[in-house]
Amino acid sequence: MPPVQTYPLVSVLIPSYNAERYIKEALDSALMQDYPNFEVVIIDDGSKDRTWEIIQTYTDPRIRMMWQENQGITPTRNRLFREAKGEYIAYLDCDDVYLQGRISKPVAFLEAHREFALAYCEPIYFFDDKPGKLYSHSFKLYSGDEVFPALLEHQFITNTTITFRREVYDKLGGYDPALGIVEDWEYFIRMVRNGYAIALLNEDLVRFRLRWDSNTNFARQVEIKDSQVKIFENLKAQMTDDERKEWDIDRWVADRKSNYVMALLSNGEKRKAWSVYKEVRGRMGFARRALVMAMMVTPSPVLRFAIEKGWNARKRNLFVPV
Repeated sequence: MPPVQTYPLVSVLIPSYNAERYIKEALDSALMQDYPNFEVVIIDDGSKDRTWEIIQTYTDPRIRMMWQENQGITPTRNRLFREAKGEYIAYLDCDDVYLQGRISKPVAFLEAHREFALAYCEPIYFFDDKPGKLYSHSFKLYSGDEVFPALLEHQFITNTTITFRREVYDKLGGYDPALGIVEDWEYFIRMVRNGYAIALLNEDLVRFRLRWDSNTNFARQVEIKDSQVKIFENLKAQMTDDERKEWDIDRWVADRKSNYVMALLSNGEKRKAWSVYKEVRGRMGFARRALVMAMMVTPSPVLRFAIEKGWNARKRNLFVPV
């Protein structure tokens, strides 16, 4: 094997918060990687459980560990960017797991394909309450020129799957905290719009944990949908008139606002939902307008119960057993 110095340094970034059930498995999966030159940078964001205590039991010199008062996920991710020393950056969320080759294979791909700035791999999922059963996704993944139009439709790249060149951060900076909880979606859009190509690596290299209490669970859908509206309004503001027409950006802004209306209604915020609805009803189809009207007159507790049941069922249907 060539000397370690001939391999580019990779920074594996782990933000942690109240992850005492998962953090050891995540850290161990990073440390067992066969790639010879990487660091693990972990910041505990003021956990209230034993997460920081568990992290401190590690003495591996490849780990740099830090604790901070709670600031939230976006400031923590941005601090991790600043702390990283590697030529490549890889993420590992504190409840996910790396498989062997998770560092070496994306780096080898990016070293051989300089036209790409980021490579992401195929995740295999498991539900936290049934860890022995594995799932693939029912949606398509994209690469190269297909990525931007697909990102207008939905977010399909997860942080734990990505490896990218440090130069991207050096030029673009970090995540935008003003855009809310789905800041990674905006970052991938920003990457592509600045000429950084994204490649799909058809490799099974991570296990992605699906949790009902995660940042993307039903209880946070109002916050999530509000963030999506901000991202697409921000994108529209950055586009030229020709770009807005080419990508029909008004359609996508209206779609995000429509989803925000539904989230507000499910949370009992009918007054605010009506205000947003008036902005976009002209772009809603008849069926969606009729549904909003029905939801407006349904008692909030009944509405929330029904929507949450449907949301959980749809979440499970996004994944198929492997």
